Amino acid sequence: MIEAVLFDMDGTLFDSEKIYARGWIYAGVPRELYLTFIGRNSDDINKRLIQNGFDPVPVRKRKDAYTEEHLPRELALKPGAKEALAYLKEHGYKTAIATASPLERARNFLAQTDFEGAFDTIVSGKGLKNGKPAPDIFLLTAKELGADPARCLVVEDSFNGIRAGHAAGMYTVMIPDQAEPDDEIRSVASGVLETLCDLPAFIESLQADQTL
Repeated sequence: MIEAVLFDMDGTLFDSEKIYARGWIYAGVPRELYLTFIGRNSDDINKRLIQNGFDPVPVRKRKDAYTEEHLPRELALKPGAKEALAYLKEHGYKTAIATASPLERARNFLAQTDFEGAFDTIVSGKGLKNGKPAPDIFLLTAKELGADPARCLVVEDSFNGIRAGHAAGMYTVMIPDQAEPDDEIRSVASGVLETLCDLPAFIESLQADQTL
């Protein structure tokens, strides 16, 4: 039975990924390359920038300048986020944010959207050696929650996040944001939903299937 739900942050809980997308494109990064960044940590992104002929320092500086200007006035929760968390709390599920973003950014986002205190823990992959699609961040988050990985559900918007959750031995559900799932992702995801509004019903159906 599911006992804990682990949420990605950008593009899953917060409608921030579209702002990052515009920032990377503003900095000169092609959208096709930016799409490979989603869910990855800073070191992985820097390696990909270098591999594609970009100097990460000026590119990131230009991208960060854009996002720092736009995030404070444009950041919003994804549809159904508060309702989904209320459902999980009401039914006794442990909850966490597991993000490649810095911990301070996650806390700022929660404060900016009046969503503080909604999660049992927040884990940043900033200091981890292996970012998504490696399972490290989800295994660490399950450990912090005191939850069995096999009884955790990962909620993600990215291919790399779904791969990481699957590698961790967890149930995974994708709610697409910047990219629709392909055949590979559909084959490893436990489900694909339109919005977080659909999450409570999905969990109930998953729990029902497990009791049969």
